[in-house]
Amino acid sequence: MITEPELTGGSEESGPDVIGDAGDRPPGRLARRRHWTWGAGGLLVASVLWMIGLHVYDDHRDTGPDLHGYALGASPCSDGSLDPLTRALGATDSEAVTPAAAHLGPALDQIHCTLSVGSRTPGTVTSRYQVFVTIDLHKSTDPRAEFDDQRGLDTGDLNPAEADSSVPGIGDEAYLLTISSQTEELRVRHGGAVFSVTLTGFNDIAPDPAVANSLQGTPPSPDDLSRYRSALVASMRDVMAAQRRH
Repeated sequence: MITEPELTGGSEESGPDVIGDAGDRPPGRLARRRHWTWGAGGLLVASVLWMIGLHVYDDHRDTGPDLHGYALGASPCSDGSLDPLTRALGATDSEAVTPAAAHLGPALDQIHCTLSVGSRTPGTVTSRYQVFVTIDLHKSTDPRAEFDDQRGLDTGDLNPAEADSSVPGIGDEAYLLTISSQTEELRVRHGGAVFSVTLTGFNDIAPDPAVANSLQGTPPSPDDLSRYRSALVASMRDVMAAQRRH
């Protein structure tokens, strides 16, 4: 018997999937991937640059001396900072000679002022004093070497002082100068801040002896300024505290 031939082909079998090249992909997907890649790379580069910039800024900032919170404020000759000294002098009158002179710069802030003090004694002699205050805030360079180099030196005329001695317990370092029998000066360095308070005394003739005789108290002659050293230190502490912001 002749039978019908067996069908061996049947339905067509599907072949394996073929992955096409990039040209066969939808254009939007490839573009989005590229944008994402560039975006992530940009963020990484920006983060690295930010960290480098911050490090450089910190290094630059660290090169300046520590000012310990000092910033120039009111004149130290009119804010009461010198009261311990004027009380010790037995002041009967005091006034700022001129308004404080100040300079604010990128590397150095400065303020200078002068206080005139009168102390009358019974008789015809009036003791007159002048108190000079200077504050230098060094923002870029450390003043330590300069401060140490000028120890024992009268910076007014560049002559040696008659004597100098260290003063402990105030700032990073401090010393007291006897520039002459009529001038005592206290200098203090605290980080990048340098302070000085100078006391100078001289005698004057009272215009009205009757007024002078009516006043009480016998302050020492201005040629004996060494007894005011503790008052100089007390006033210096007040000057420093008044210029400190934190």
